[in-house]
Amino acid sequence: MGPTRQAVHGEDHDTGSDMNSDPTPSESKSADWHVPTLAYVWNYQTRAIIAGADKLEALAPADRTRSLESLGEQVRTHVRNLDDSWLVATAVFMVEDLYKSYFREFRWSSGVADYIAGTAGVFMHEFTERGFVLNYVIDNTESEADLGEMLTYVPEVFRAAGLLVVGPQLMALEVMERLDHRERDVAAIPSTIEEGQHLAEEFITRCHQDRQSYVYLNLQLADDSPGLSLDVALSNTDAPGTVVVFRNQPPAAGTTVEVCAPPGVTMPTG
Repeated sequence: MGPTRQAVHGEDHDTGSDMNSDPTPSESKSADWHVPTLAYVWNYQTRAIIAGADKLEALAPADRTRSLESLGEQVRTHVRNLDDSWLVATAVFMVEDLYKSYFREFRWSSGVADYIAGTAGVFMHEFTERGFVLNYVIDNTESEADLGEMLTYVPEVFRAAGLLVVGPQLMALEVMERLDHRERDVAAIPSTIEEGQHLAEEFITRCHQDRQSYVYLNLQLADDSPGLSLDVALSNTDAPGTVVVFRNQPPAAGTTVEVCAPPGVTMPTG
């Protein structure tokens, strides 16, 4: 029997109090994390990633290392206590929060990279060790003015979490630079998009064969017509242990994604 496809709301996890407790003067600055549940760790509504990065960037290097170790251990403990159903559900809201966070007064810095690696990266390691694979497919429309920055920084967010990132537009820029020996130019993407899509699909096919988790980032310009095919990116729904998440709505509160749970895994209902 194939996996169940269901819609998942973008606000389906608890957005309660901040997970970060302020230390008193007598407390160690390197181990002052309090992670009651994983629902708080990446919450885009509370800008949890930026708050975590601010905390890390205020520390001396040695304290920062110890703080990341403490944070990672708490995340690891929570993940190991999840059954398969909640592990898959957590993977869904994690990648969703990572993506949506970019649109909430986001910045890219060493603290942001460290915080994502120390939380989402730990999660993805445990997720993979449990035999699961995550395919997150994004199909959104962006303006030319925003596309260049998004193609630079959104991939960095997911790479910090240990996910491979590919997409037609990213590969189209690679074609310009590496094959055509010209500067990357977002406005010129239409001239190399067909080859970019072909290369992206080849990459994804290898990911399916090697059971590697990835983000397929299809960010089309508003006047792109017709839309690019997502058949290859979304073709892995029957693979054992593979959760496929598909977002084709803007990354806003109240929007939904479609989820194909791995064969034999039922998503939690509450």
